[in-house]
Amino acid sequence: MIHVTLREAIDKAIELEELGYAFYNEAEGKTYDVQGKAMFRFLADEEVKHKQWLQKNLDVEEFDLTVMVEIPEYDEMEDTVFKKEVNGGIADEGADNLAALNIGVEAERASISLYAAIVEQCGDEQCRNLFRQLVSEEEKHLSILQGEIDFVTETGSYYDFKTITT
Repeated sequence: MIHVTLREAIDKAIELEELGYAFYNEAEGKTYDVQGKAMFRFLADEEVKHKQWLQKNLDVEEFDLTVMVEIPEYDEMEDTVFKKEVNGGIADEGADNLAALNIGVEAERASISLYAAIVEQCGDEQCRNLFRQLVSEEEKHLSILQGEIDFVTETGSYYDFKTITT
């Protein structure tokens, strides 16, 4: 864990959203399944919305961006989320989509952890509400991915991607 300003933590959040977009976009292009493509496209588009939302709120909100918060060390986050998969490329076309789903789950959990840490430490109710909403959004993504994993592996409860997003 490292101590950074709220501004630096938000910059990390924006970078995670950018990496998420790149990963889900690549996963969409490499899956053959029509529903899998739709799910990855939805998640990629969501990452773009989150990034835009963070940037917009930073421009108009009056948070104290100098508040210090403790977040996972960036190298630690980098090892557990999208970056290595985006930089190294995910599996070849048509390869194991389960691996991409598992990477997505890991990354969504890391995002939830980062956003929850900010909620607990940012000190401003408006800031907490912004990041609570992001936690909620990422939890929905986690549910979508886990539902797809349950379907592919024929385990757990299966909720169709369309069911969760409509």
